[in-house]
Amino acid sequence: VWFNAVQKKEEDFEEEEEEEEEAPDEPEPEAGPPLLTPLSEDAEISGIPPWSMKASSTLIPQYAIAVVRSNLWPGSWTFAIGKKFENVYLGWGHKYSPENYSPPAAPTVQAEYASGPDTTEVDDPTVEEEQALRAAIEERLAAAEEAEEEEEEEEEEEDEN
Repeated sequence: VWFNAVQKKEEDFEEEEEEEEEAPDEPEPEAGPPLLTPLSEDAEISGIPPWSMKASSTLIPQYAIAVVRSNLWPGSWTFAIGKKFENVYLGWGHKYSPENYSPPAAPTVQAEYASGPDTTEVDDPTVEEEQALRAAIEERLAAAEEAEEEEEEEEEEEDEN
């Protein structure tokens, strides 16, 4: 039932008959479709169907819930299972229009960084393992220095001969 909040009482009409010429036009009541009309009778919006329908699950269809989403009123959803149904509206109260501004889509999510020996997580070494590694590195350096010294001595002996 539609109620006109601007409608005046009869007493007000008698007093303001002269001012009626200057008053703005009263809004006309809206007439919508009758209740419980079939969805197939709803008008399309620029070639887009007014409703989108899908099942909540394809794995177990006998327990799936029917989900109907309105394309005319974004945010309007209806869920049904058997003869039970519920309507939910989570939106801004604006009808869909192709001329409305729509923000650009978010960029695609980047792929994860490639996993390799440089990026693979490993456990931190213990103190003893670090000390053993340092000792091994020092031994290699000392061995390399001795090898260089021997090579230099051999070169000097060859130069002398």
